Amino acid sequence: MPLHSLIHNPRNARQNMEGVEGLAETYETTGVLQPCLVISVETFRSAFPEDAEALPSAGYVVIGGNRRLAAAHRAGLATLPVHVSAKLKTREEILVAAATENIAREDLKPFEELATIEELKTELGTYDAVAKKLGKTAGWVSQRRRLHHLQPEIRQALEARTPGMTIELARDLGKLKDRDQQLKAWRDSQRAASRTADPAAGKQSKPKKNKVPAQGGSGDGSGALLEGAAKARREACLLAVAAGAGDLARLAIIAAQAPAAPDEAVALAGQWLTETAVGPSELHLEALHGGEGTDRQKQAALALALAHCELHMTRTSSTDSAHARAYADWLETHTDYQPTDAEPAPTA
Repeated sequence: MPLHSLIHNPRNARQNMEGVEGLAETYETTGVLQPCLVISVETFRSAFPEDAEALPSAGYVVIGGNRRLAAAHRAGLATLPVHVSAKLKTREEILVAAATENIAREDLKPFEELATIEELKTELGTYDAVAKKLGKTAGWVSQRRRLHHLQPEIRQALEARTPGMTIELARDLGKLKDRDQQLKAWRDSQRAASRTADPAAGKQSKPKKNKVPAQGGSGDGSGALLEGAAKARREACLLAVAAGAGDLARLAIIAAQAPAAPDEAVALAGQWLTETAVGPSELHLEALHGGEGTDRQKQAALALALAHCELHMTRTSSTDSAHARAYADWLETHTDYQPTDAEPAPTA
């Protein structure tokens, strides 16, 4: 189709078209290899009447390939290959198609992903429905929603790609709802990054993650380092305890069906509480008197429930499929945990 008949999607989640110059250069030499996905202006107007005034009376709206369209204009091309979809007609279908295109290509910045999720949630009703439509886990959506809680200074650091700031760190900071705690954690992270700098090379070396040992005697060999999925799970547990967040009621039901030796569970939970500066004393029965409902005791309850689940999971090697699914789902929903052997979810 001629370029003058193709229109950028006014609801495109991408706020800035990065990398257009390089793409234009390849188009000048090799042409455009992948067609854009388009629908008629009439179809788009029908689905989004609030955007009708921003559109011409005829032509086609680009749903997938807005960066390709911008690069084609820059390269001075006269035409662009397109695929005209006759299936995309409703708001939901158009929004999901645009979102899966961008997310599958990893084209979106963190806050653009968040905006896409929120727009789909408005249309679909729940975040679970958004995850299913995008072919993602509930945990994937939950991780990105944490960016809502970032303080303006940290949002700016993430958008400006300030040295030391990563999307993983931003998501972890988003677990902290208190402003002062969040800013302190960001400053501490910056100081830690500066301590790992290599002054001779003038570069920063990547800070090492704390290794999580086989805490509390998990039945996998005294003092042995945990392997693969078990190690990832325990790192996720530590983060969950530190954040003090998550659906404790659901976890308690899962933990009640995960038999473990009480002393071992207390030892494992106590180590997590020690590493998060809460302290294992919160697990002592005498400390319960008169302290109902405190944040520290909620963290202790969370740690103990996770310890029961984790010890059971390690011993059974995930053969208890119902418990394994429930436990892994909780971790994915409330932490950054992703199963190490999971295949990528389909995105189309």
